[in-house]
Amino acid sequence: MFLEIIRTIFKKEKTFECIIWDGKTMKYQDLTQKEIDEIKNNPEYKDWSVTLKDEC
Repeated sequence: MFLEIIRTIFKKEKTFECIIWDGKTMKYQDLTQKEIDEIKNNPEYKDWSVTLKDEC
């Protein structure tokens, strides 16, 4: 169990180059899949869009 906790601390999540549009400004960031899902599904970000760089 302790070993698994240490692994999760040092494990790097895969990131994706993204373009984020919040209706005012466009940002270019590397986001994890968890962060992308948060933006797409959280009502707080309802007007935001995330596009993977590969999709442009």
